[in-house]
Amino acid sequence: MTIKEVKFADIGEGVHEGEILEWHVKVGDHVDEEQLLVEVNTEKVNAEITSPVSGTVVSIEKKEGEIVKVGETLVKIEVSETAADISKSYEPTTAPTTATEQGMEEKDDSLFTAAVPIRTVKRREARQEKTMTRVLAAPAVRRRAREAGVDLTQVPGTGPGGRITQADLDRFLSSTQEPQIITKAPSIPRGQVIGNIERIPLRGIRRTIAQTMRKSKDTAAHYTYFEEVDMSALDDLRQKAKAMAEERGVKLTYLALIIKCLIPALKKFPLLNASVDDEKQEIIIKHYYNIGFAVDTPQGLVVPVIKNADKKNVWQLAKEIRELATKAREGKLTLNDVTDGTFTVTSIGNIGGVMATPIIRWPEVAILGIMKTKLRPVVIEKYGKPEIAIRPMMYLSLTLDHRIIDGAVGARFMNTLIYYMENPGVFLLEEE
Repeated sequence: MTIKEVKFADIGEGVHEGEILEWHVKVGDHVDEEQLLVEVNTEKVNAEITSPVSGTVVSIEKKEGEIVKVGETLVKIEVSETAADISKSYEPTTAPTTATEQGMEEKDDSLFTAAVPIRTVKRREARQEKTMTRVLAAPAVRRRAREAGVDLTQVPGTGPGGRITQADLDRFLSSTQEPQIITKAPSIPRGQVIGNIERIPLRGIRRTIAQTMRKSKDTAAHYTYFEEVDMSALDDLRQKAKAMAEERGVKLTYLALIIKCLIPALKKFPLLNASVDDEKQEIIIKHYYNIGFAVDTPQGLVVPVIKNADKKNVWQLAKEIRELATKAREGKLTLNDVTDGTFTVTSIGNIGGVMATPIIRWPEVAILGIMKTKLRPVVIEKYGKPEIAIRPMMYLSLTLDHRIIDGAVGARFMNTLIYYMENPGVFLLEEE
């Protein structure tokens, strides 16, 4: 009997541990190679751990909600005889006698298919049949389907390899349930009801958010600076660019335009595009611009990162924002999608709100909050005389780490950013 220990591997980017989110097998289950075993939530992304072998689950070493560290065993699998025999069945009975035969052996494994025992061929066919019926879906999709009581095997998938996306689930729900089902607020995880209170375990993305926000507040010296910006110029530019955006198949959002205005401001004030190495007591200035943006998902807030935003035009930014936001809501973000940010933007303008005090995304030192644009009466100067006009105005909230950035620096940065937002054509003239 051969026992295979499946361990939590190092996925890089400083991830040392994860939380067991959900087991998809139990002791006694037969599993196929590459079958999903367990979902593990890390501070970066959800990781799907699959089986490296075919066999029977003999023990599960970690419970749901338990923390597992890199290198620790998750599950033990008794390897099936057929799986153990596969490598032997592929070995040729005699060595190649010519260089041509040797080259053919290296390039074409099918030469030895005839040597595979019949039981192995049948085993493979059974595995292929099971693989065909196995549901491919991200953890977020699985969880949402489970909460809605949906059998995912009944949902047609349009993603790669038949993978079921959030959009696929939306279509299925709209065709089988009342319309309001898919428009209601995300359901709260079920907890333990005791009397007239309910205790909900702090798990998954919500626990990650709690830990990272607490770490940020405990480490950085937060302060928030507020200012308002006249959005007339950006609004006019966006309206005029709608036809061009449609031709390119993208939706031009305020976020893409603001990120474009943000880059030259960060270049003038590099301290805001930095992080702090608390262990070495060093400020690390980043001479690259990876802009994170907060996305509201059914599971909680996540922050995908646009890499090298300074090297992308506004159309590329708009396209990448949409793609990353879709991946976030479908639970498909990779580790690369959420790491190595240098500055973050969070927007609640589509929901509402006048002001907010965003929490810095540690170890960064600044975050910009974008509020709702509202028509308001403001005093402007026209032909040298003040007058009242109705303008689309937006409040900006800039939270900074006061250990690194003084109030005067933050104010000057904000003034620069507002100048570019109110005069979006200027920085195009400044580009080398």
